[in-house]
Amino acid sequence: MWAALAIASMWVAVLFDAIFGPDFVSSSGGPTGSTTRIPSAIVVALFAYLATRVVARYGFRHAGSDDE
Repeated sequence: MWAALAIASMWVAVLFDAIFGPDFVSSSGGPTGSTTRIPSAIVVALFAYLATRVVARYGFRHAGSDDE
């Protein structure tokens, strides 16, 4: 139960970052003046994915199994 709650809270944090979070902005100083925007939720989602794998592996394993 606690592992599922931890995973859900990580992805809720990604959701709120996607809605309310800032973007990474890169602008070039050339004559065209192009601007690139990358949502910060992409980076947060990457780390949430990695953390989900770790929490799921250790949180959902069967205690006392002889398979380890």
